[in-house]
Amino acid sequence: MGKNKYFSTKSVFGQLISLIDDSMIQKAIEKYNSDRYVKRFKSQDHLFSMIFC
Repeated sequence: MGKNKYFSTKSVFGQLISLIDDSMIQKAIEKYNSDRYVKRFKSQDHLFSMIFC
């Protein structure tokens, strides 16, 4: 089996995060207006931290 060059330098967590489509996350953020009063810890950061945990 050959190595896939797309994932060769990324960590396992980086590979997992790269599979999530950013446009899907942005649609959900806009639909529910979840970043309305947020200044620093945005919804996408929260999602990634929860996946990491």
